[in-house]
Amino acid sequence: MQTTVFNTESYHYPQNFADIKPKLEQLQQAIKKLEANLIDADSDTDIVMSSELKVDYASELNPNQLLAATTIEGKVLVIAGAGSGKTKTLTYRTSYLLENGVAAKQILLLTFTRKAANEIKSRAKALLTNSLTDEQLSEDALSTHIAPTSKALNDITSGTFHSFCNRLLRQYSGLLGINPRFTILDTGDSEDAIDLIYKEKKYPVQTKKQAFPRKRTLQNLFSTSRNRRIPISELVEDNYPDIAMHIPIIEQLAIDFHEYKRANHLYDFDDIISQVVRHLKTNDKFRQLLQESYRYVMVDEYQDTNIPQKQLIDLICAPASVSLMVVGDDNQSIYAFRGANYENILLFGETYPEAKLIKLEQNYRSTPAVLDYVNALSAQITLGYQKQLYSNASITGDKPVFSRASDETKEAKYIADTIAAHKADYDYSDYAVLCRTSFQSNYVQLEFMERGIPFIVVGGIKFVERRHVKDVLAFIKILYNPNDTIAWHRILTLFKGVGAVTATRLTQAINGADNSFEPLLLPKFSKKSPQLEPLYMTLSKAQQAQSVATTIELILEFYIPILKTAEENWRERSEDFRVLKNLANEHNSLDDFLENLALDPPNDSVATADKPEDDDNDKVTISTIHSAKGLEWPIVFVNSLVDGMTPHHRSLDDFEELEEERKLFYVACSRAKNKLYLTAPDYFASYSGYFDKPSRFIAELPADKVEVKSSLKGLAALASADPVWW
Repeated sequence: MQTTVFNTESYHYPQNFADIKPKLEQLQQAIKKLEANLIDADSDTDIVMSSELKVDYASELNPNQLLAATTIEGKVLVIAGAGSGKTKTLTYRTSYLLENGVAAKQILLLTFTRKAANEIKSRAKALLTNSLTDEQLSEDALSTHIAPTSKALNDITSGTFHSFCNRLLRQYSGLLGINPRFTILDTGDSEDAIDLIYKEKKYPVQTKKQAFPRKRTLQNLFSTSRNRRIPISELVEDNYPDIAMHIPIIEQLAIDFHEYKRANHLYDFDDIISQVVRHLKTNDKFRQLLQESYRYVMVDEYQDTNIPQKQLIDLICAPASVSLMVVGDDNQSIYAFRGANYENILLFGETYPEAKLIKLEQNYRSTPAVLDYVNALSAQITLGYQKQLYSNASITGDKPVFSRASDETKEAKYIADTIAAHKADYDYSDYAVLCRTSFQSNYVQLEFMERGIPFIVVGGIKFVERRHVKDVLAFIKILYNPNDTIAWHRILTLFKGVGAVTATRLTQAINGADNSFEPLLLPKFSKKSPQLEPLYMTLSKAQQAQSVATTIELILEFYIPILKTAEENWRERSEDFRVLKNLANEHNSLDDFLENLALDPPNDSVATADKPEDDDNDKVTISTIHSAKGLEWPIVFVNSLVDGMTPHHRSLDDFEELEEERKLFYVACSRAKNKLYLTAPDYFASYSGYFDKPSRFIAELPADKVEVKSSLKGLAALASADPVWW
């Protein structure tokens, strides 16, 4: 019997396990049913490859990757373990479909980032092009081989769920009976709209004892309710019991928010997908059109889908003639806070009873020693498909190291010392420090600054969420859709003398004047601010602009003087406008420009993009675990591993939330290629409580999976004498 590192009996078990046991049993039955349909290249299938294929698939893929790439009929779930070559498999499957005569227009590739879709298509293009013979390349490659290949790949419909649905709503607006000139509200815009409606409606206040929830909380409630199909009242009672007395007003506000968007041709992120799903259910012609158009559907990161996204896939792929392959890893389902539903991937066999299961378990990332630890973590996940990652690497590598320090300062010092000790063998960019929440990196950042260790912090305010960027985009939005009252309010309240009431009245006047800008010149409004007349002139000129770039130049000419008076660091902020100018040159219309920024925005400012690449790129990455998903580093530190921090204390009483926390730790550890360091302070104290037990995720594993170190007096010796040392 294997011993564990700690005595796990002292850890609190979730109180709601008995309540959800029937649900867990249903999920387990669905998993077993699909496991029975497992197909394996080593035992079940002889793959016969045509000699006419340009790409040598059999020599470039491992057996199960090959099986996944060449199984192009029916419904298939591919469980792709961490580092198992998921993107490579999708790339070769795309190439294989084209080589087998599938029309590119019949292929639909859905991913969670545009970058992922473009990477698969660009790799497939390179794969097909590089497979040409010298004779083909020298004689007629451009006209006969390369050009058709490139064109075919361009004809594949690919992108994120949101961009795909946005395209459908605009392309088929006539069939669906909707206005194609809608604008898209990002999360911040939705929050502002909710706040504006609340203030304008003047709902009766039922109590003064508890403040009404903030706009961010309300937006999150509305979005979560829609994506997870949970009533608002239930969400409030379970997650925000302190504001339960406001439930009637919150529910009415959600209704009013929806009606407000429809009246002003506004769609938020949730609307884009849910509207397509609604029309697929109710419009037979629209549904049949899509089912006939897309005969080969591929979905990446299926474990991250929410309920509307699953419904979209199921409605398009309902006919048996439509081929569907979804790829994902149930162990990496970590986005419930965004509405992702981990049940989707577990219930795939229940949705499609004839579906096949393929597993990719050969890992190309981590050493066998790291994989041994990752597999031990996987074994502790209650629900999921059986999987055992393995590597053919000849060097076993070092076991992960768990180290405790007396406090967070000492923990940060240990991380910095370890980096310094290995600096001769690794660049700074080979290291990552991964945290459960961003504040847990504060001591690490301070230590790195004191030691002169260069680092970057992944996260912070996204580009399109910066106030000055949102201001400029608001101008463009009203030029495209003058009904966008949220954009109007943002612009008008920039001016001294124009408050929320005047902005509302002026917006109503503009909408009542058939969206003419003339009301800006009316004396009753223009006397409020001398800037309304220049605003009218700017918007009138921008309407006549021949390009998106010219439009932005006119807007910036008007806006930058306003920014100067509002912000001392206006020069630094204005550097971000170069990003907008560069993006503007890539688009021919305002709607394309706005869609690109709303659905696939830049992650960070590129104000320094013109600087030459040098040693400044050699920096340690500090990131939240959520932001690190899909990435890898030779050496990874996972810090703050105290029970109550990892897992988070709010998850300890909920079985499903605790399971997701365990998966989050799994994701963090599986980012490591060569070395994995796990660290924890001796205690953590905050308003939430006092936590001093090591994380249960470490405590529950066999002692031989990790090397234990500690700076606490006598603890290391105790660990070596008796594995059960907690």
